[in-house]
Amino acid sequence: MVKKDISDTQIIKTAFKILSINGTAESLSIRKIAAELDISVSTFYWHFANKQALLQAMADDVMAEVLIEPSTEAWDVQIKAIFMAIYQTYLKYPYAAELMILTVPATKIRLRLINQLIQILLDAGFAPDKSSLVIESIDHFITGLFADIANEVRLKNCALTSQDNYMRELVGQMQSIAQENHYDAFLSTFDQHQHVQLASEPKFMLGLDIFLAGLKQQLPHHN
Repeated sequence: MVKKDISDTQIIKTAFKILSINGTAESLSIRKIAAELDISVSTFYWHFANKQALLQAMADDVMAEVLIEPSTEAWDVQIKAIFMAIYQTYLKYPYAAELMILTVPATKIRLRLINQLIQILLDAGFAPDKSSLVIESIDHFITGLFADIANEVRLKNCALTSQDNYMRELVGQMQSIAQENHYDAFLSTFDQHQHVQLASEPKFMLGLDIFLAGLKQQLPHHN
């Protein structure tokens, strides 16, 4: 194989391309990237120490797109705006949540964002430990939401393509069990759930609003 000049950026871009097709970071391999770029595996290792180092760089690239303007709004408005920006970025990159789960925020870009979020809460009057816990909790909520939705998409596609219709039958089984046992509360939401199952924004906005409403009640100077 002829040695080719290659850059970190080209490797990262190719990894994103493969990820968008295969869907999961777990299935991303160094050999696939090397084959796509027509380079040797050793050339890859010249740029990145291992797959984890590549995932770190990819996560950094994603979070670099979260642009936050300076604001003098109330603390809860600022927190909501920042997490909405993160949400929009995650929408653009469906695999972003998995990248965040598989990596450590040991970079200037990601630590700056975490620092900004914590500082907003400190300025609002929250203690350092509570501020950190709040940001971690909301982060777990949004990454978990997107990871769950990605799995729902996978299951839905499986139901549509499965030759034995097993996955599709499971959905019908849910409804039958509920009807037989008079789970009327569940049945009253069943059709709606079928239609909005993959709609993440209503779930995200409701969850974030609940978080922030609860936080307001915990401020030391709250009346």
